Formats: sequence, C-alpha cells, structure tokens
Amino acid sequence: MRNFVRVGVAAILLLVCLIPAFSQTQQGSIRGAVLDQTGGAVGEATVTVTDVARGISRSLVTDNSGEYVATNLNPGTYSLRAEARGFRTVERGSVLVEVGQNLRVDFEVLPGEQTQTVTVTEEIPLINTTDSTLGGSVSNTSINELPLNGRNFARLLQLRPGTVTPIGAGSGASQTNGRRNSSDSLRVEGIAEINSSQGATILNQSYSGGDSASSVPIDAIQEFSVQTNGKAEYGFRDGGNINVAIKSGTNAVHGTAYAFGRDAKVTDARNYFDTTGVVAPAAMESFGGSAGGPVFKDKLFWFANFEGLRVTVANTT
Repeated sequence: MRNFVRVGVAAILLLVCLIPAFSQTQQGSIRGAVLDQTGGAVGEATVTVTDVARGISRSLVTDNSGEYVATNLNPGTYSLRAEARGFRTVERGSVLVEVGQNLRVDFEVLPGEQTQTVTVTEEIPLINTTDSTLGGSVSNTSINELPLNGRNFARLLQLRPGTVTPIGAGSGASQTNGRRNSSDSLRVEGIAEINSSQGATILNQSYSGGDSASSVPIDAIQEFSVQTNGKAEYGFRDGGNINVAIKSGTNAVHGTAYAFGRDAKVTDARNYFDTTGVVAPAAMESFGGSAGGPVFKDKLFWFANFEGLRVTVANTT
C-alpha cells in the first residue's frame, strides 16, 4: 500500500509539472508595449492582467523595449493596469480574449504620481495586427440562442467564412478551403480529437445515428473558433482548425438546466406508402444541466455538465 501511495503521489506531481507543456491552442494572449507621450519605451513598468470573472491576477514587467506579453489566458474578459515610477497609472477594462486569439494592447503613460489613475475606455481595434491567421470565434451567446437542430455545435461551423457543410451531409462533415470532408482538425481544450488507429475525429462526427454521436454538450462550451489558415504548430490536417474551450467555474455560482423533446405522433404525417395508417415512431428527449462555482475564491474553481439523450427512430420498409 505504501508503494502504491508513493507511485500515485509521484504521478500527480509529474502531471502538475507537465501542465505548462500541454497544448494551449484554446487559450489566448495579450501583448503590447508601455510608452511615454513621446513614443519612448518605458522599461521595468509593471503590467497587471486580471481575469474579471475569476479574480486571478498576473503581474508582468516590461523589458528595455517597453514590451510585455501575457500568454495562456483562458477565454474571457480581462482588465489591465500599467504602472511605472514617475508616471500616472493607466487602467483598461473590458478586454475580451477569445479562443486562440492574440490581442495587442499598448499603453501611453503620462508624467505624474502613481496615485493618479487614467482610465482608458477606447475599444480594441478589430483588425488583428499580431499574426496573419484568418478565422473567428462563435460566442457562447450564439451557441445557446441560435436555432440548432440536434444541439450539435458542429452545425454552426458554417457561420465562419470558408467553411461549409455539404448538402445532405451529417453533422461534423464540414469542409474548409475546399478540402474533403473530415479534413478539419478538432481540438477540445487543446487536445486533438483524433482516433490514433484510423485518423478519424472522435467527437461530434455523424454516423448512422446522425447527431446522436455528439459528445460535447453545448451548455459546456464557452466558445469555439475556426481558423481557415492556421499556424504550422497545429499540423495533422490540411483543413481548418476548430478550437473548443470548455466553460470554467467563476467566483459566482452559475448554472443552466434544459429539456427538449420531439414526438413524431404530434408533429409528423405518416409515410404515404405506409398502409398501416400509423406514423412511424420518431421520439427524442434531450435533457441536462450545468453548474460551476468557486472552491477557493480567486484561486480554484469547479464546473460540471451532464446531458442525457433518449432517441427512438423507426423507418418504413
């Protein structure tokens, strides 16, 4: 038993040490520079990046060029604060970081006391000047409020330019940049969902059951992005790169509950060639819920989701 405990503790410590090495394609970054009113670089300035929903802060120090970079940021809203000796403090709030997005936020500081604070409300430019990646995100609001047959987020992929779903194809059969079906690469929390033996995508792919193969409930998704010309670090496939970010707990307890149903006896007409006079059964019940909250405020959080699916489909032969 002692050896078992030792091995277990060692494995946990090893995993904790390896967390920074995991793929972080679902996370974003904020970079920029701290400059004075003449455009000169302000080195050794402190830039504090705070996750508004979770209260987690990270302090960075600019280099001799006045540059800073905050990496591995979970999707969400952030506030930034720049401080330097001999200059007024500058604050900037409501900076939205989307899945896999790299933002640039520069600060211009004015001479004065650090106790004086300047609040900047200017919006971040929509043009990405950090890299040449094309694509965009689909927000959690769109995922939950748009009509979505089967509650499969993969049917929303075609909202992004360059991505289409062929007529008659099942969910998950998207095409990007004119490539073949299933040439897109799906990543959930940075992990590639690829079957190691056949190379097929594991999650949210259509099979004989259509959308019944969905394994990522939309109430568990924070948002997802589609990159039509991703960076070389993605690899695997020559289509688009789909990055899905799962929700997280925050300092406030939050959750959802839902139930959807369909009964062909109420909504459908019988098959014209079915002489029995009975509508072929086609019933679906989809139900579940999600919840999240803090374990330790500003430090540790929890989130859970459950979804049940009951489907009965018959065909007239």
